Amino acid sequence: MKRILVTGAGGFVGTHLLRSLLTQADVEIFAAVYKSTSNISQLLDARHIIEGDLTDANFTQELIKTTNPAVIYHLAALSVVQDSDTHALGIMASNTAISYHLLESMRTLAPQARLIAIGSANAYGLVDPANLPIKESAPLRPLNPYAISKITQEMLALQYALTHNLDIVLLRPFNHTGAGQTNNFVIPALVQQIVAAERGEKSEIVVGNLHTSRDFTDVRDMVKAYILAAEKCQSGEIYNIGSGTGHSIQDIIDTLRSLTARPFTVKTSEQRARHGDVPVLIADATKFATLTGWKPEIPFTATLQAILDYWRSQ
Repeated sequence: MKRILVTGAGGFVGTHLLRSLLTQADVEIFAAVYKSTSNISQLLDARHIIEGDLTDANFTQELIKTTNPAVIYHLAALSVVQDSDTHALGIMASNTAISYHLLESMRTLAPQARLIAIGSANAYGLVDPANLPIKESAPLRPLNPYAISKITQEMLALQYALTHNLDIVLLRPFNHTGAGQTNNFVIPALVQQIVAAERGEKSEIVVGNLHTSRDFTDVRDMVKAYILAAEKCQSGEIYNIGSGTGHSIQDIIDTLRSLTARPFTVKTSEQRARHGDVPVLIADATKFATLTGWKPEIPFTATLQAILDYWRSQ
């Protein structure tokens, strides 16, 4: 039995990753959770769900000692971009501590394990248009404290791979979304308002910048990429994961409008626009796709439909 540990397992991506991992044979899965946004007790036995704070070195050491993992998927992080300006020091300190304690515990207690370190395409920040779509070699020009915290997590992981010869794969996923994602993220925030319009509760959708463009992948495709990374990627290497297609907020609203019969108007608000938001993020994931054969399979319209259906059920 291959022992697998997922940190941040109670979150949106973590629960989808657990579901995919549970389809594999001969695996024993452990989930580290802090404050879960999903009920994973329906997925794993209580003995395999370990609650605690990864910023606590003693808890992290005990977690690695208890689980003795062969593979670690490290998803744990404070991850809401729009909060990072007002909570900058806390986010940077927490995300740094989370990764440092995990890496130290891995070094001393599970040096044979493979770590899949989940970074963020936010690290690229203010990308020169000449560098679109974005390769892994593009310079990092972060625009918010969250991005800085993810770069720090990534650099710590790379340092441990190089200095201590640990088996660590570094991923930079671009935006991913799907049913169950909270309204702290842009597409669920739009969909929640549209569902309220369908119910006659409002007729106006309030948004920030209509022109920001993102590379969205369905979360179900994204977690398949994480699993392939554990199987096929090279230690010490960085890989982008994304569809290679950009969608502006205006494009997303237009598609959502086609999926609902209820008319609504759109109002832009400076208060909704994020300070330090990245204008355009579109992936060149050729390196990852060539090595693993991965490509997104779920059409973007189908993803939006799934999110609509989810919020309609709430």
